[in-house]
Amino acid sequence: MEEIIVIRAANPDGSVFKTVVDALKDKRTKVVHVPAPVFSVLRIGELEIHHEHRRVLVAGREVRLNHGEYAILSCMAKRPGRIYTKEQLYAAAWDETYPYGSSAVENTIYRLRKKLEPDPRNPVYFKTVIRAGYKIEIPEKPGQQGDDCTQ
Repeated sequence: MEEIIVIRAANPDGSVFKTVVDALKDKRTKVVHVPAPVFSVLRIGELEIHHEHRRVLVAGREVRLNHGEYAILSCMAKRPGRIYTKEQLYAAAWDETYPYGSSAVENTIYRLRKKLEPDPRNPVYFKTVIRAGYKIEIPEKPGQQGDDCTQ
C-alpha cells in the first residue's frame, strides 16, 4: 500500500522537511514532533534586529555593525529598560573579563549612537545611567507622553 503525504510548512532552511523525511525512513516512527520555526526579528522603535542574518535596519535602511557593536546591541535589545553594567556588556561582546580602565564599551556605545540614533547627541535608544551603566529604551510614539488631562 502506498501513501502520499503532503507537508506544507514555512521552512526556509529545510530543517522541518529533513526531520520529517528522516522520520519517514524509520518505519517504527509514529509521531514526529517538529519545533515551530522561530522568527528572530526584534523591533524597538524604528530599529529592526534580524538575529538570524545579523542584520540591523533603521527605518528600513540597513546599517553595518562590527562584532562588538552587534553583540552589545543584541544583548541590550533582549531586555529594553534593563540597565547593563560595562562589565556585562564587555563580557557579552568579547566573552572576557572587563579590563579595569578600558573604554571599549563607551566607544562602542558612541559608535552605536552615531550609526543608529536620529540625533546621537540626544539619544532616543541608548541611554547612559549615571554610575550604573547603559540601557536601551523603546522610544515613546508622538502623543504617548505622560497623562493627557484633556481627554
